[in-house]
Amino acid sequence: MHRLLMDRKTGAPLLLMAPRTRKTLGLSPGSIRALLTLMTVGFIVVQTSRGIQVSLLWFESLMIVLAHYFAHRRFVPLSPAMREKLKAEDLIEDETHPLNLPRHSLRTIIVLAFVGLAIYLACKGRLRDRVAAPVFISVGSYFLGIGVGTVVAWWGRGKPVKGASWFEDVKAVVTLIAVAFAIVVQLFGWQQSIPFGDKLEALPLALMLFYFGSR
Repeated sequence: MHRLLMDRKTGAPLLLMAPRTRKTLGLSPGSIRALLTLMTVGFIVVQTSRGIQVSLLWFESLMIVLAHYFAHRRFVPLSPAMREKLKAEDLIEDETHPLNLPRHSLRTIIVLAFVGLAIYLACKGRLRDRVAAPVFISVGSYFLGIGVGTVVAWWGRGKPVKGASWFEDVKAVVTLIAVAFAIVVQLFGWQQSIPFGDKLEALPLALMLFYFGSR
């Protein structure tokens, strides 16, 4: 990549070499995040398969990496030439091939890891135990939201956009009511007086993950 500058005295064009950008640890862009993602997902999958419950901090880390790789991102449309120019100037980062893997490899590995875990636990009859259930409620709700959001986006492709659809309204109302209800139950200590009150926290968590996944 070269940059063309003008000499202030003569007005003649000067051709300068653009500075070479140093990559973190010499790896392709996004590789460190990819390694952290594989470590996080791998640890949670292994511990869950062993029947060992992971802490809340690991769940939070998992949600961060899932949001990074699966969240719907909104970009301003750029021409291929403009994108290459911005990449060369380090104004946007290219994460197309982290760890020099084919495109979308990280997403595929994450999905297959949890699908494999589900199959393994189902064969062992442990799919609903107290260790596995929180993992699949969290991950499953988020992936379900992504799937529903993808289907809705595909269905509305090419159609004129007039604002939020009825589906968005229903989804928002249900999620807000569920979360508000769970908060009230917790604040007033009504867990014991409501059927399944001790498991009520799982519902708003699942709905929130579904909501954010479908955005």
